[in-house]
Amino acid sequence: MQPGMSVARPRFPLHLLIRPRNWPILLLLGGAFVVAWLPEGARRALARPFGWGLWRIRRFRHVTTRNLEVCLPEMDDAARARLARDTTRRFALSLLQSLKVWIRQHRTRPAYPLARIDGQEHLDAALATGQGVLLLTGHYGAPEVHGSLTGQLPLGGRRLVGVYRQPGQDAADAVLRWARSGYCDGIIPGKDIRSIVRELRSGSVAWFAPDLEKANKGAVYVDFFGIPAGTTTATARLAGMGRAIVLPVRYREDPDGALVYDIRPPLADFPSDDIEADTRRVNAAIEDLIRDDPAPYWWCLERFLHRPEGAPPVY
Repeated sequence: MQPGMSVARPRFPLHLLIRPRNWPILLLLGGAFVVAWLPEGARRALARPFGWGLWRIRRFRHVTTRNLEVCLPEMDDAARARLARDTTRRFALSLLQSLKVWIRQHRTRPAYPLARIDGQEHLDAALATGQGVLLLTGHYGAPEVHGSLTGQLPLGGRRLVGVYRQPGQDAADAVLRWARSGYCDGIIPGKDIRSIVRELRSGSVAWFAPDLEKANKGAVYVDFFGIPAGTTTATARLAGMGRAIVLPVRYREDPDGALVYDIRPPLADFPSDDIEADTRRVNAAIEDLIRDDPAPYWWCLERFLHRPEGAPPVY
């Protein structure tokens, strides 16, 4: 596949899912078809008992609680307890909404229509340079809804490619590629640096959420909410090799339910010749997307599972 070329959506990977070892995924997708066609109010109602069930899982509850304790120490205990329950319900809702996108998303009929763009001028200025654009985000809200909204941005004919952490199971990978091709022109594993750089150099727009923990080769420990976290250096490396402009982005829901895409100013003078400082700036940019309304963030992620030498465990 050459940069600048769009591809047709791949066929649903039924040939993989009918294998007995992949039946759990097939069962999940069967439930997804039901959830996808529920009214949005029913999905929101279902998120409450779903969230309640997640909160009963000890590890889920412990990780969520500890993340909030170490990342938001300025909050009192009662406020953090309310936030923990709220973020769990929002996480449950994000999974249900993502299933709707998987099943019902179409480039001409998006599952969740975009109501407004805040910061359009930052995107317009980046596109006007002719350079590639790296949309930097985190696991904030429903990633698939975010992808659907990103696919509705006015990109002036640029290709939109999604960068993702490839699962080890072939069926799960095929399902992700099938689902996300409903709003992206291309889906590229994060480890395929060469393909991502080729896209960026050709002027494509890449959508990237590098806030999952990475604590091996290609990672450094830099602060995330004041706590050292194993963080991929890929953002700075991709921006440098791809000659791309980095724009932090998220989406949010207005009180009236309208979905708004929020585009922040580009990271200035990025990247530099200091990969650790650049990666620290990436984490700070993601923090900035979260702080004013932390409830939609996925606080259940084990962001601090591995620790620098000599640091005490978080979980």
